[in-house]
Amino acid sequence: MRKISRKGLVKKLDKAFSEYIRRRYIKNEIVECVTCGVKKHWKEVDAGHFVSRRHYATRWNPINVFAQCKKCNGFAAGENYLFGKYIDKNYGIGTADELIKLSKQITKIMNYELEEKIKYYTNLNKEEDSI
Repeated sequence: MRKISRKGLVKKLDKAFSEYIRRRYIKNEIVECVTCGVKKHWKEVDAGHFVSRRHYATRWNPINVFAQCKKCNGFAAGENYLFGKYIDKNYGIGTADELIKLSKQITKIMNYELEEKIKYYTNLNKEEDSI
């Protein structure tokens, strides 16, 4: 069996994590955009990041990523102000600032850690399928 490259592991984790994020608050397959409130099928929304995905310290942090409609996540550049307000409202004032601080930390995630996260989120998605 061929070993998956680091790039392949990151891509696989992104996919499993994105599905988890988009499905974690669904009701009858519908999820609400955290920034504008529009309701759509979970497959029609993005896993929007408050702090950019380029920061590995927060890339797969579930407090940093929520379901967002494509308009807010893409065309409105993530609606960062509203996104930060949502995070602070739900996780406590200052949480958005803490995520920004955390994102500045240099983080090296080992391949085995990526593999563990892939298994974790893949299993969560399978559990959701069985409900």
